[in-house]
Amino acid sequence: MRIFISYSHLDSEAVEHIASRLRSDGHEVWVDFQALAPGDNILEKVEQGLGAADVLIVVISKNSLRSQWALREFSAIAFQQISKRQRRIIPIRLDQSEVPSYLADRLYVDLSEDFHAGLESLSAGLKKSDTQTPGVELALSVNPVEGRAAQLGKIREALRRGRLTLMCGAGVSVQAGIPVWGDLLIRLLERMIERIAKTHALKLDRVAAAEFQRRYGASSLILGKYLKNNLGKDFPRELRDALYASPSSTSPLIESIVRLSRPQRDGRPLDSIITFNFDSLIEENLETRQIPNRAIFSEAIAHDPNELPIYHVHGYLPRIGDISEHSELVFSEDAYHSQFIEPFSWSNLIQLNKLTQNTCLLVGISLTDPNMRRLLDVAWRKSPDKAMSHCIIKRTPRLSNGDVLDRVSKLLEEQDANALGLNVVWIDEFRDIPTVLDEILSGR
Repeated sequence: MRIFISYSHLDSEAVEHIASRLRSDGHEVWVDFQALAPGDNILEKVEQGLGAADVLIVVISKNSLRSQWALREFSAIAFQQISKRQRRIIPIRLDQSEVPSYLADRLYVDLSEDFHAGLESLSAGLKKSDTQTPGVELALSVNPVEGRAAQLGKIREALRRGRLTLMCGAGVSVQAGIPVWGDLLIRLLERMIERIAKTHALKLDRVAAAEFQRRYGASSLILGKYLKNNLGKDFPRELRDALYASPSSTSPLIESIVRLSRPQRDGRPLDSIITFNFDSLIEENLETRQIPNRAIFSEAIAHDPNELPIYHVHGYLPRIGDISEHSELVFSEDAYHSQFIEPFSWSNLIQLNKLTQNTCLLVGISLTDPNMRRLLDVAWRKSPDKAMSHCIIKRTPRLSNGDVLDRVSKLLEEQDANALGLNVVWIDEFRDIPTVLDEILSGR
């Protein structure tokens, strides 16, 4: 049997033992430090090794998860799997690092507890499989890569210990009637153009806002700067009016967040909520259920021990009452740049603290915000054991009726999330998110 081993060079000693044992069993083993000669084209040789292999072994460790070269090989192997070629992929875990869930069929060989026993299991399984019909599953003593139930179990345990933080994005508020970003911009553009037309006696109507957006297509952050500059001191009030223009109040998703926020009988309460939304819908629904909470939007605000802190890291606009001058709205290019270049801003420190100390569940978040990605990356790099303790709920890509392109898209999204220290809980539709949160509560 021809076997290709992908690994980090920092694990060469362990890999030599694995390769030596497999060769003694009669297998043809491709390992780059043994297969390459001076002057060889490395990429070409690796491709040849991958192309000729019957079995692809992926050695998972802290070292390989830090190695860009190893991760590129892992990616190539995952694409081999999507191509439906008759190859067997076996992740081998050297330490307690988590096996990326996009590899193989969620099975792996564990050498972390007892290297020699694990190697015996690998050897025996390959010997038995070598005598069977090609395509038959490997007869290995394997462990399942953590699936949805195990991931939700970790979140449930974090909630029980009072170490769970919810991170809520735009998807949470949109389901309750808050306008999507594009609609919000158009509403504010209408107010800006109306004001410009009145002040400067220009003939512009409400249709001009949509036409302006269509013609010039500026990024949302640049448009935000236009809006702030021209609406001036009225900008926060105008933004609030546009935000609550519809009778938004609640949704099944917000109701499930409220249930998750309620103190548990057999454990501690939810540690905190971090939201990137300006609105007060979560606070309003918590108040209705008499769950003490505190909206925090600057370092000057503290909360009582019995209050659930809700950190508005992009600013806060309550539906009623005064708008605090301390609430800096991250809506425009300049405000975003300020947050990005100030690593010790209270909002960045809060996010890093929760990402490094708690288990975080990301809901309604698209992972397109560069500052969030930077903070996730920093927390992942600081993680000593490379344990993907955080989760993000994502909708399974379905752009092309389940063909290869969809599978490639799902693989790429999962790789991206894993590289930021996130496991992915896949759902079929966004309306399934409340069911996931209720599963965490119920223990199903």
